[in-house]
Amino acid sequence: MTNLTLKDMTAEQIVALSVAAGEPDWLTERRREAWAFFAQAAPPEWRRTNLSGLNPEALVPTQAPQGTAIQWDAELAGSGVIFTTMAAALRSHGALIKAKMDTAVAPLDHKFSALRAALWQDGAFLYVPKGVAIDLPLRVCYTLADANQAIFPRTLVILEDNASVTLIEEFTSHNHAAAALAGPVTEILAGPGSSMRFSSVQHWGAGVYHIGGQKVILGRDASIEWTSVSLGGQVQHVEAEARLEGNGSQVHWLGATFGNGTQNLVIAPWLRHVGYNAESFMQFKTVVNDSAYSVFDGMIKIEHESKATSTRLEEHALHLSPKARNDSIPGLKIDTNDVLKGGHASTSGDVDDTQLFYMQARGIKRDDARRMIVMGFFEPALDRIPVEALRDELTGIIESKI
Repeated sequence: MTNLTLKDMTAEQIVALSVAAGEPDWLTERRREAWAFFAQAAPPEWRRTNLSGLNPEALVPTQAPQGTAIQWDAELAGSGVIFTTMAAALRSHGALIKAKMDTAVAPLDHKFSALRAALWQDGAFLYVPKGVAIDLPLRVCYTLADANQAIFPRTLVILEDNASVTLIEEFTSHNHAAAALAGPVTEILAGPGSSMRFSSVQHWGAGVYHIGGQKVILGRDASIEWTSVSLGGQVQHVEAEARLEGNGSQVHWLGATFGNGTQNLVIAPWLRHVGYNAESFMQFKTVVNDSAYSVFDGMIKIEHESKATSTRLEEHALHLSPKARNDSIPGLKIDTNDVLKGGHASTSGDVDDTQLFYMQARGIKRDDARRMIVMGFFEPALDRIPVEALRDELTGIIESKI
């Protein structure tokens, strides 16, 4: 069954691959159901996401884990921490994965989510027991090796009560002349009183189509500092959500997106308030250059059962080229009468000529001044990346795009 393209695959072949890999029956059945949904579902109508350059008939999904690299201190296992590949975790903690996987990101939401559920191989599983605090950042890196390849990595994080952790999730590859597809899924389940710093960093090479789903579910008094960085690939479409389910839960979410060339980078982040006295703040910064097109389709949703919500969503964009475009679509849906404060805002424009003049008047060259303005624009998000070497790498990528 080697080198089967998406066009050639069948439900029977997917079942056979799952059985040959020794996967549990419940996972084999989930894969079969997801493929059946994928095979009959129409593509989603994403008006702002250009998938015309992606030819599914040419894509070869990976049939075994090959692109997952995990970095951590193995001594943490003595405290009950589990950080391993999904393949290994299925053998050692299958019951826990069965109970938690697919409870955040719906596997049958649309055609691409079903494809991810049917064909994932690479992935990381992180479990932090009750009351355990991890100081050093943990890191998982997903690599897409070849053009015409499809990879569907999964990250599943479970934090028990009052646990805390810092996790970096990274997506990287070389440039590819032909299209490749990445369909990652990230699910984070944060128990009562837990806290997390989470950085999701996408810097694929050229030619990659990134169609991802991310969701965090927060229990009572749980909190997350979420940083989203999107720099690479040809096309990105990410559906992301923080669900403040528990009373007193908190989210502080910063993002940095930079598109250049002909990139089309779309992110649709949601803040969904369910619990009482929950607080959230989201601020994304976007820069577009050349003829790139970016979209921020953000939403605050305050459910009927929520009370005493405090929330704000913002997006700010800079245009470095007259041909570049950014669509900012902030939204606010309120289904309750008990809101402390809620609002959204967006700004979009060119680099300020007054700032450039001021800096040039002090001997700074125009190109250097523009670079300094852009780097300062992204500084709040970049400063949250907890590993200096990665932060420096991202800084270099951004500078090369200016």
